[in-house]
Parts: sequence; structure tokens; C-alpha cells
Amino acid sequence: MPVSLLRPRAAIDGCCVGALLLLTLAWDATGLDLALAHVYGSAQGFALKNHSMLQFWFHSVAQNTARLIFGVCVLMIWFPLGVFKQVPRADRVHCVLATVVASLSVVLLKHVSLSSCPWSLAQFGGVAAYVSHWQWGVADGGGGRCFPGGHASAGFAFLAGSVWLRAASLRKAHTVAGVAIAVGLVLGWVQQMRGAHFLSHTLWAWFVCAAIGAAYYHGVQCWRGRRNA
Repeated sequence: MPVSLLRPRAAIDGCCVGALLLLTLAWDATGLDLALAHVYGSAQGFALKNHSMLQFWFHSVAQNTARLIFGVCVLMIWFPLGVFKQVPRADRVHCVLATVVASLSVVLLKHVSLSSCPWSLAQFGGVAAYVSHWQWGVADGGGGRCFPGGHASAGFAFLAGSVWLRAASLRKAHTVAGVAIAVGLVLGWVQQMRGAHFLSHTLWAWFVCAAIGAAYYHGVQCWRGRRNA
């Protein structure tokens, strides 16, 4: 891609990721995670935690659908259809890799996080004490590994991959990105209702995937530019 297009695109992506970071930090600053969780939970727990329809459609079906879509994206590397036909094979590979890196980044952060899920907190019938995810290294007495929102990243991860479709069709790339964001937010909200996550968990998952996607894309393009210089 010409440098004349890369620089303004990098600036736009940087502004979008920066705006998302500010939104996420602003929500964190309000301290309303617990208050919002109390909309769906009480001292007796979360009434929707084991709701069969939510578990089936927004947990099992959603996860399996994300895996299926990812599998289709992998096949598109060798057997491209639709917009993928207009995307060079190397970029199709990067589309898949960006999605993987974004997803694994959220998984890694969850693995080292000491923050427990809302349903594990004493306010909602559990045993853990509420500790802000900003208090790194401070355990809350629960199982931890709940921050950021892994389930929502099943949608957000495709946001990172959608960047690689822009050269072929900016409109379709934006459509894929919009769907990925919408799915991530819906899945995150369902987990909020069930007591599995706070809203901040979902927002940070969105930011991580968006930041990884932008950094990966522009990092590769910068490397290509230097290699061809």
C-alpha cells in the first residue's frame, strides 16, 4: 500500500484506538461496575446465571459459531471467496494471524489476572472481596482469571482481522468490523447479566483487540515499506 495512504490511515486508526481507550478509562473512573452489576445481581446471586437460553445461544452456540467462522477464514487462505478473492494471500494469512493474536492476548491477560468474576464476590453470594483490576498483584480471595472479558473477545477478535480487508473493500471491511464490535458487545452484555463479567471487562477486551489489530497491521506495513525501500 502506498505510503501516502498509510500515514493518514495510521493516524485515523490511532485516533479511533485512542478514543476507545479514553472511553474505557472514563468508565473505569466512574467506579460504576458494581452498581451496574447490582442491576442483575443481589446477595442471593445472579438470577440469570444458569438461564438455559442464555447459556445455550449466547455461550455454547456463540463460541462454536466463532470457531466455525474462524475455520472458514483459515480455509479462505487457500480457497478465497467473495471479498477474500481481492485480498493477496499474504494479507489473508495476516488476517487470520491478527485474529489469533488478538484472541490470545485476551486469553493471556485473563490467565495472569487476579480479578474474579462478579458472581464470585461476597456482594453476590460468593466469597471474594471486590478489588479493582487496577490493583495489580492484589488477590481478592476468589479464583481470579476473569479480566478482561474472554467471551466478548469471540467477537472483538475479528475486529483485528477485518483491518486486512480494507485494501479490497473499505465498505466491507467496515461492515465486518461493525458486526464484530456488535457481537462482542452483545456477548459481553449477556455475560454481564449472568454475573460473569463487569462492563469494564468487556470494554477492555474491545480495546485490547482493537489496539492489537491496529498495531499488527501498521507494524507489518511499516516492515514492508522498509523492506521495499
